[in-house]
Amino acid sequence: MIGWLQIPTTDDLEQIIDAKSVTPIDFVWAAAVVGLAFVVARLLRRILRAALRRIPALSDEAVLLISRAAGWIVILLGFVYSLAIVGVDMVPALMVILILAVVLFFAGRGIVENFAAGLVLQGAPMFAVGDEIETPSGTGAVCEITGRTVVIQSPDGEEIHMPNRAVIRDPIVNLTDLGARRSTIEILVTYATDLDRAKAVIERSAGECEATHADPPPEALVAKFGDNGIEFRLLFWHDPTIMETMRSVDTVSRSIARALQNEGIDFAFPQRTIWWGSGDEPSDTTDR
Repeated sequence: MIGWLQIPTTDDLEQIIDAKSVTPIDFVWAAAVVGLAFVVARLLRRILRAALRRIPALSDEAVLLISRAAGWIVILLGFVYSLAIVGVDMVPALMVILILAVVLFFAGRGIVENFAAGLVLQGAPMFAVGDEIETPSGTGAVCEITGRTVVIQSPDGEEIHMPNRAVIRDPIVNLTDLGARRSTIEILVTYATDLDRAKAVIERSAGECEATHADPPPEALVAKFGDNGIEFRLLFWHDPTIMETMRSVDTVSRSIARALQNEGIDFAFPQRTIWWGSGDEPSDTTDR
C-alpha cells in the first residue's frame, strides 16, 4: 500500500498496474473508450438539452448546467473503465482518485459552492435574465446567470459579477418582477396653505404626467406638521426600471412645482425669529 507521505516506488506501481498482462491492443482499446466517452458525453448533452427545455420550470441556464454535469460524469466513467482495461488495480486507483477529489474539493470549495448556488438559483428562480435587481453587491439588469456568477449591468454602464453564493446568502429585491413600482415625493408647504386645495393640485398635476400610472392614481397625504411647514407625501406608481424611476420622479416633481406656483401656493423653507430682548415686536428673518 502506498503511504500518504511516501513516494511510490517501482514495486508499488507494479502492484497497482499489471504491466505484464497488458498488450498494445489494450492501450488502443483504452484510448478508444476515452474517445467514445467524449462522443457519448457530447451526444448526451444535446439529448438532455432538447428534453429538459420542454420543462417550463427549468430556465436555459439550468438546462445548460445539468447537461454539462451529466457529460462530465460520462467522461469520468469512461476514464475509470479505460484504467481497468490497461490492468490498473481499481481499489488503490479509486483511493487515489478519492483523495484527489477531496483535495480538489477543499481547494476549489468556493467554486463548488458557487456551482451549487447556481443550481439553486436555476431550480427556484428569484429573477430571470432581463430583470433588474438590487443586492448588497450591486444593482442593475441581469445579463447572465452562469455556474459561478450572476452578471448584472448597472445603470452607470458597469458590468458586475456577483458570486452565486453571495446572491443566495444576501437579500435580493426584484425591482421589475411585478411590472410597476411606487415612489414617494415629499412636498413642504406653508402653514397658511389650504390643505384640501394643495392636495387636489398635487394629485392633479401628478396624474397629468405620462410617467405615472392611472391605476392606482397618485395620492397626496399629509405626513406631519414640521418645524417649517406642513409636509405632504405624494405616492404614485410608474414603470419599474431604475432609469424610468428616476425619470418619473423628475417629471412629476417639475410638474408639481409648476402647478403650485401657478396656484399661488408657497413652498415652506426654514425660518427663524430673532428676539432682541426689548419691548419691540420680534422680527422675522429668513435663512437663505
